[in-house]
Amino acid sequence: METEKIYANAFNQAQEIGPIRLKKICEYYGSFAVAWKAPISEIKNIINLKELEDFHKKIDPEAEFSILEKERIKIILKKDFPRLLKETPFPPELIYMKGNLPDENLIHLGVVGTRRCSTYGKEACEKIVSELAEYKIVIVSGLAIGIDTISHKTAISNNMKTIAVLGSGLSDEVLYPRQNLRLSQEIAEKGGCVISEYPYAMKAALHTFPQRNRIIAGLSKGIFVVEAPEKSGALITANFAVDYNRDVFALPGSIFSENSKGTNNLIKTGAAPVTSGEDILRLLGFEIETAEKEKIALSSLEEKIVSALIEPMTRDELIRKLGLPAKEINPALSILEIRGIIKESGGEIFRM
Repeated sequence: METEKIYANAFNQAQEIGPIRLKKICEYYGSFAVAWKAPISEIKNIINLKELEDFHKKIDPEAEFSILEKERIKIILKKDFPRLLKETPFPPELIYMKGNLPDENLIHLGVVGTRRCSTYGKEACEKIVSELAEYKIVIVSGLAIGIDTISHKTAISNNMKTIAVLGSGLSDEVLYPRQNLRLSQEIAEKGGCVISEYPYAMKAALHTFPQRNRIIAGLSKGIFVVEAPEKSGALITANFAVDYNRDVFALPGSIFSENSKGTNNLIKTGAAPVTSGEDILRLLGFEIETAEKEKIALSSLEEKIVSALIEPMTRDELIRKLGLPAKEINPALSILEIRGIIKESGGEIFRM
């Protein structure tokens, strides 16, 4: 087994080959270990690639593998992938991993969205992911800035396992985005994992992010798109999910928000609108026992404030809308926030 991993990793260093050609090589020879002994001219004919350097002369398979062992990076071959990923049309031939794959029998939910998320998107993502915590759902995302980061952090803070799928190699020197290096380490430390199909020291490139999105969709039973402009990598992930017969969920947003154009379009074309964790749980097939919520008693001023917050607004906008002095409204806002009825974040106040 280790021998096969050694040579799978060696072939994967040749960036001209890629996952589709790796598959052809493995299928033709039966194993990467056998293929490594084949003449380079024969391999070029098999994968229909005229220009291919003789990687036998450049790569030391054992030395490359020892780097991974030193860094505690595991290789998982396709035959050992989680079932959902293995059954997709174009799975990778191998993935690299730091940490441990959560139990594949747990429900995996992909959570994706724009890097430039709004306060609304951030708060909605935190709220909905947190509401899934007691059901041991595994959160899968891409470690990018924005919604990806928020979903990973929210999962960790709620003792949920999470998987980050990278568009770069796993080396600390190339891990992208660099500012999430510590988060990637925390994901692995807390029972989840960071994975990539790319060689250890490969930097991220424009094509690697759409390609890794198929793995996010492949690992997940459903994909939840939190915020996405009309052209967004999150929508690529949603398209993969549709192709793989996965569920697609989307957070509805304002018709005036660029970040919600993609999600609103998803809903128009059949994605399930989601406004709570309970929505996702029901759509994923969980049986939810709901207790009647205790009615919260509000003063007349508090009721006016809550009724006025039909959309997020600044404190000044709320004061103008109510037409009341700030000295009356401000104390009531503080009480409502303490009670968890409203929240102020990013300069805006909104109902919880």
